[in-house]
Amino acid sequence: MPRKAFISDLQKAVAGVQVVGIADVHPGGDDGEFTFQCLADGESFQISALVPDVSEYPSNHTYMIFAPDDAPASVASALADIADSATGKSIIQMLELASRNLESTDRDGDQQMLDSQEDFEDLDDESDDDEVDEYFPDDDMAPKPVLGKQDTASSIEGYIKPTSEFRHRIRSDLMTAKAHGFKVGHLGGLLDGLGCYISLSTRLSKLGISEEAMQAWQVEASEYLVVIFHYPNGYKSMDSLKSYDAPTARRNFGVRVGISSTYKPTMQEAIRAFTVLNKEDEKRRGKESQAESQSTLHKGFRNSFISRPLNELLDERFPTLLHYRYNGMPWSGAEQFYNDHYGSRHAHSDLGLSDQYLEPENASATYPALVSADHIHESPTQEHSLPLIGMQFVLRHFVRCTEFCLICFTKMPDDLQAIKPYVCDKPLCLYQYMSLGFGPSIEHEILSQPKVVDLLISFCYSSARLGRLKDFPTGLSLMVPPSGSYEQDYINQQQQHYSAWNAQPAVAPPVSTTIGAEQVQMVRYNAVAQEILFEDKKEKCPFRAGDWIILRTTDDPGWPMHCRVSDTSLYPTVHVAEPVIPASINQGLANPAQYSTYGNQYNPTPSLAAQTLPQPVAPVAINEFRPAKFYTYNQNFDEMDDFHKREAIYALLDILPNVNDMKQYLARKAQSPLSSWIDRLPPAVLGILRWIIASNRACIMQAEEEDESGLSKKGEERLYGMAGWTQFRFAMGAPDKERRFIHAVRETTERLKLKYPTLFAWHGSPLVNWHSIIREGLHFNDTAHGRAYGHGVYHSLDFNTSMGYCGYGPASHTWPVSDLKVGSALALNEIVNAPKEYVSASPHLVVAQLDWIQTRYLFVKTNTNNYTTVPTSTKEVKPLQSIDQDPNMRPKGCSDSLIIPIHAVSGSRRPQSRSVKAANKRRKATGSSAYDPIDLDADDDDDGASIATLDEDLTIFEDEDIYMPQPDTDPLPTPNSTKGKSKASGFLSKLVGSKSSKPLTDYVPGTLDYSTLPMLQPPAWATSSATKRLQRDFKELLKVQEKEPTHELGWHIDADKIENMYQWIVELHSFDQTLPLAKDMKAKGHKSIVLELRFGKDYPMSPPFVRVIRPRFLGFQQGGGGHVTAGGALCMELLTNNGWSAVSSIESVLLQVRMAMSSLDPKPARLDNHGRQDYGVGEAVEAYIRSCNVHGWTVPAGFREMAYGGDQDTSHGYY
Repeated sequence: MPRKAFISDLQKAVAGVQVVGIADVHPGGDDGEFTFQCLADGESFQISALVPDVSEYPSNHTYMIFAPDDAPASVASALADIADSATGKSIIQMLELASRNLESTDRDGDQQMLDSQEDFEDLDDESDDDEVDEYFPDDDMAPKPVLGKQDTASSIEGYIKPTSEFRHRIRSDLMTAKAHGFKVGHLGGLLDGLGCYISLSTRLSKLGISEEAMQAWQVEASEYLVVIFHYPNGYKSMDSLKSYDAPTARRNFGVRVGISSTYKPTMQEAIRAFTVLNKEDEKRRGKESQAESQSTLHKGFRNSFISRPLNELLDERFPTLLHYRYNGMPWSGAEQFYNDHYGSRHAHSDLGLSDQYLEPENASATYPALVSADHIHESPTQEHSLPLIGMQFVLRHFVRCTEFCLICFTKMPDDLQAIKPYVCDKPLCLYQYMSLGFGPSIEHEILSQPKVVDLLISFCYSSARLGRLKDFPTGLSLMVPPSGSYEQDYINQQQQHYSAWNAQPAVAPPVSTTIGAEQVQMVRYNAVAQEILFEDKKEKCPFRAGDWIILRTTDDPGWPMHCRVSDTSLYPTVHVAEPVIPASINQGLANPAQYSTYGNQYNPTPSLAAQTLPQPVAPVAINEFRPAKFYTYNQNFDEMDDFHKREAIYALLDILPNVNDMKQYLARKAQSPLSSWIDRLPPAVLGILRWIIASNRACIMQAEEEDESGLSKKGEERLYGMAGWTQFRFAMGAPDKERRFIHAVRETTERLKLKYPTLFAWHGSPLVNWHSIIREGLHFNDTAHGRAYGHGVYHSLDFNTSMGYCGYGPASHTWPVSDLKVGSALALNEIVNAPKEYVSASPHLVVAQLDWIQTRYLFVKTNTNNYTTVPTSTKEVKPLQSIDQDPNMRPKGCSDSLIIPIHAVSGSRRPQSRSVKAANKRRKATGSSAYDPIDLDADDDDDGASIATLDEDLTIFEDEDIYMPQPDTDPLPTPNSTKGKSKASGFLSKLVGSKSSKPLTDYVPGTLDYSTLPMLQPPAWATSSATKRLQRDFKELLKVQEKEPTHELGWHIDADKIENMYQWIVELHSFDQTLPLAKDMKAKGHKSIVLELRFGKDYPMSPPFVRVIRPRFLGFQQGGGGHVTAGGALCMELLTNNGWSAVSSIESVLLQVRMAMSSLDPKPARLDNHGRQDYGVGEAVEAYIRSCNVHGWTVPAGFREMAYGGDQDTSHGYY
């Protein structure tokens, strides 16, 4: 236990630590805190240490180490370094590290050396981690956030001086991206050549993705697809990137993909997106991101379902693919060339010589121009915009994600139509997809859609049981029982291609080739004690704790018991967990001789032969050791033939708990994954379950029944006329399938002048086919029921006709513990209403044009005695809004003619009450959803539903270089530089009105004598970006000041007196009269606290320097508080690099400073009684740096230059 380990280590240190220079270790007052005496610089200091999260001890914890106030700056700085290096180290190791770094010596002058044995153990652990991380070879090259120019040469590799030409190229690149329809945002010192972020985004509604695909991908049409480009060493154009090799490109350029409710991320979100995490943090963030993506309300920037593989593709391949593009290849050719020649070395002159890599790509023409545009191809002579090309590459793989493998990104087969992305048939890709967390969360699926999970398992079980299953979870190295371990459990042989029309005889199983794995070992088993006893204790124990075995007693060989080995420490006695009995054995369903089948009709009456067979009976547990044999789960699934793979799948699904039990377990163990149910779920069973859920490429959502109040949100999605059937919304095909279907509907409607553009019809198929249908889509590649009426997908308007093709199977072919107990399934499809152009229109509708078919519903019936009888207790509710159907082509259901809700079709084809265009203007929506994801007539330039672009992102397009002859040497603008206007009527009157409010306080604005203050001249190092941001913030501050009453606002800034945008004077006033500070101010005649804010050239990336000018406060040592240091600087993490955010407003800074001064914890702020002069900037600077060192905060780069107004001379104490 982590806490016990921490307490134990601390007790050892308290009892007597043998570390040179360290003594008197004592527990602190808070949890995780302790103190110790340490020798440094010849003096002894009491150091405080804190482990913030003891639950992470002793592997992933961090330390916070504090020096006393009287410690020199060198000691505080060393302790900050020690805290960084001590992560994951034990208390003793941290003390040894402190002794060495502080150069502590004992009386003989000996220094401490670190414990070599513990260090080597750490190295061993690191080497093990390296082996695990081999799949991520470039993690060490991932870009780290660098938000300013550094002093070291290595940090400014490729740095370009921000000349007019440089800024013009930035504006040109971003204008090009904007002209192509993307919203542009930026963060950081973009125009100053510093580290920065650029974001390009577009609303998802513009990408031609169907509503069903968005639902499957867990995104909303109103959200933005955001691509963040990171330039840690300043902006790089396409010309620069083309000259870099891949490693250099990664150091200077990075890309991240995500979804956001707004068009750009905040600075914190951008930094977080590029932060490299350790494995534990990455796993934790993955869970958080998944939880965010699964919530109903999304805010801010988050990862999408495909962000992780896309980010890896961009990091590893994008720079190389760009080189291939500029050798004449299209994206498809470049990607194929990369996959074909990965790992080989080719000179640039050899690239792309084969015609196959130069052929243009035949992409779907139904995608919007925004998705299919190619800037490199369309503008061969123009300077290319790197952000635009990166965005177009992301769109290619985001919108068309189902066309590529999620791991190796090779093109998937053209005939594969899926609405969700998946992996190719390479075993390594499947292994990485499952083991590295790319797949969906099975826990979330079970909790949110238990009936869908039940349906998927049932389909897979039936397909495997009847020999139809052809795709397998290979590559996962699942360890399963050997095939001989099942003995007579499943004596019915698998039937190949089972259907109503060509039911084939049973096929004998192939001879097992896994003889070694099937060796039987005899033991004795006590069912009450759950113990196994080996006869020969000299033999080595054949398994380890945690292994799974199958036990069979000699008395009851037909009663297999799957057990987890719990304890082998008392060998030859081995303890096992509670046995799990296969459900089909437990229910007596495994033997199909109990059931007779004729054609496709299920007869529940046992045959005469079956009636004479013994029924399985649970053996009575006896408290004695009985003879038994066992089989170990030691057979590699990948090495089995297809027959035995199917056998292993349905045999292991036999011991899977039903979905409701798994849901209840997850509800009880809210923070635990399903894998924590170790005594109930073998790893092989969990792997098969994960594969079943992850490999589903269709979008299936249960259409829930309305409750008694009729408030169910999905109640309006239920179709009328199918009483007694479970309904699911069902969508298959590629993400652009809906768009292609709408094109076909419109084209045919216009051509044939159709009044009813579409019709609905049934498609029935046996249960054994549905596992493959939801993964491959509807096609007619295989002949299952004959082709008497031509080649195509068969449909019928009559429910009973399609039911004849469903092929009811016996109960043994249905997953035994299913809550649904699926007996049959059929789909309701929407089809283009042109029967004369079908292959056949009578007696069946045979449609060969796959783009004319779109699935809408899936209906499932439980295995009852009579499938056509409608339960009298079932009450159907007609939908409020329904689709008008062709009266001559109206489908019939089991209980009535179908009434299909309006929600069955895509949003663009519903009545246009939601969004109406009139007089060329878009009016606000009147319905529940204001977007149209696939409106083919939408104006591409219509951005009425988008987020308004911020001023800071609009100013980037204002190329002042064109209008200003000397942009780099122009005088620094100030609030009062107003081109001929007087100061009184200039900047202030331009920003705010003349309104004033009557003050309800003793503070009188405008009475401060500025001649007594240290006013600075505008700095020579001022930058245009910082100046513009300061002017904007100053304007916002004055607007707030004008609107709020003086006594409520509590601060005041005199705009007429501010001549330097990099130095603001602010007065804090009107404190609560009950505060000791307010009483002191009144006693000494002070109406306000005078603050000075000094800003640097990196603002807003770096915080302002905030200090008190007057009056003087009592220092911490004298019993003062209020977070004011002895030198007048503010001791607040907010004003350091650790706590500062570029999106923080100065208003919020002033509010928090005021709150800190008003705080009574730990001590209230008090004024100094000695009447000394104002604080000097020199003492404030030293106090600020000292405070940062004590708390381990980061001092902003160039702080002294900024604090002294550009003068590094610290000899003066005032300015």
